[in-house]
Amino acid sequence: MEKRNKIKNVDKNINSMGIRIVGFILSTIAGWVDAIGVKLFLKQRSSSMTGRGHMLGKLAYKSEFKMFLGIALIIVAFILGAFISTIIAERRGLVGSLLMTGILILISSIPFVFQHSVFLIIFLPMSMGCQNAGTSLTAIRRTTHLTGASTDMGINMAKGNWQVVRFWLYRLIGFPLGALVGFNLADLANRNVISASITLIIPAFIVVSIGIIQDKLLDIPILEESLKTN
Repeated sequence: MEKRNKIKNVDKNINSMGIRIVGFILSTIAGWVDAIGVKLFLKQRSSSMTGRGHMLGKLAYKSEFKMFLGIALIIVAFILGAFISTIIAERRGLVGSLLMTGILILISSIPFVFQHSVFLIIFLPMSMGCQNAGTSLTAIRRTTHLTGASTDMGINMAKGNWQVVRFWLYRLIGFPLGALVGFNLADLANRNVISASITLIIPAFIVVSIGIIQDKLLDIPILEESLKTN
């Protein structure tokens, strides 16, 4: 397990089907976890921080400072997850970041944690920050939101770079598909058909599995340029 810390210079894998599939699955997980947070636990999004910035302005305008602090904590937790993930990725590669992501989602599935919102506000956004940083340091790039993907799609459509368009199209399909799964599972949990923990245990298992599988089959490297610029 000491073979990590492999860094390569060239992001040459944008056309790799393996990278597209891994990005698609992880984007699906982000949509899934986001939906669970909204529908079942936080009533707030945990994978995309753009909307949280909007909420900070709105809550400051309304002088709702308790809610303001809660949203601010979500953002801080996301940043902390990205911070931790980057340190792990530098030493253990993408597999380390995804294992940490899975662990954080799994912690969020513990009843004691999700029954106390202050803990869930920390761990669930932290898991998404961890995943997004880990993939952003590789040719997979961002996986927890669609703003950048949509922008890059438009830019590359204008330039006729259809391979890049297809690369990001996987994310635009994956995230809402994951949200669909998440909302359905949350509904089952609300009707006591399944336990609330299961809604997060499954994606945690998937993320860990993807981390291990890509490590064995693809060995997606951390890009040197990413460590310098991200």
